[in-house]
Amino acid sequence: MGFVSTLIDLSQGILFVESPCCKERLQITLESNVYEDAIEDIELYGQRYEVYSYDNETNAWFSEAIGRTCSLLRYSSFNQDFMLKKIKGAATCRDMKNKLNFANEAQFLLVSEESVCDLNRRLSSDVQKGISGKAMVQVSASRFRPNLVVSGGRPYAEDGWRYIRIGNKHFSSLGGCNRCQIINLALNSGQVQKSNEPLATLASYRRVKGKILFGILLKHATVDGEQQQGADSWLHVGQDIHPD
Repeated sequence: MGFVSTLIDLSQGILFVESPCCKERLQITLESNVYEDAIEDIELYGQRYEVYSYDNETNAWFSEAIGRTCSLLRYSSFNQDFMLKKIKGAATCRDMKNKLNFANEAQFLLVSEESVCDLNRRLSSDVQKGISGKAMVQVSASRFRPNLVVSGGRPYAEDGWRYIRIGNKHFSSLGGCNRCQIINLALNSGQVQKSNEPLATLASYRRVKGKILFGILLKHATVDGEQQQGADSWLHVGQDIHPD
C-alpha cells in the first residue's frame, strides 16, 4: 500500500492513483453525487456505514496494486465525537463513537517541516557522536504519512495547538499521533528498507506515558453558519495556517 501514490487535479475534479504494480494510472471522479446509484450498507468493526461503492474496474486496479482482493468504498460523515485528555502537557485522544471515515484514529494528520528538520538534526548528531553505529538516516515529512504539512513555525509548536483555521475551514486538535515501527520503513525504488530509525531517536525525547508522539491528529469542525459540504470544500497548497 505504501507504493500507491496519488495526485488530485481540482480543475478536472479527478483523483489520479498510480502504482508500480499497475501499468495504467487510475482516475477517480471526486464528486460524490456521481456514485449515488451505488450506495450500500456495510458493517465494519461492529459499526454500520452507508457507503458509495466503485465499479469492478476500480476494484480490480486496487486488488492488483495491493496484491490481494479488495474493494474501494467511500464514506463521508461529520458526526464524529472524541474525548480529549491531557497527559503531562501533551494531548491524546480517544474516539467515542467509532465514526472516523474509515480512519483508525482521526480524519487528518498534520506534521510540521520544522519538527522534521529538528528530528533530522538529532539523527545527524547521533551519527556524528557515534551513538547509532549506522549510516546517517534522514527523513522527509512523507515518512510520517501526513495529510497536511505545514511550515513557518517553531519545532513542535503544533503540540500546543487546540484549534486551527486553514482558509475558511476549521479544525480541532485531538492531540499527538502515537508512532510505531512503520515509520522505520523506507520505500525506495520499489524496495523496502528497514532500520531502527527514526523511531529510536524519537523515543529518546518524544515519549509520553509510553507513547512516542510526532505530529498531531485533527478533526474537521463546523462553525456557526458553515455548511458541512459547500462548493469550496478543498484545501489548497500555500494557504495560511491560523493556530489558536
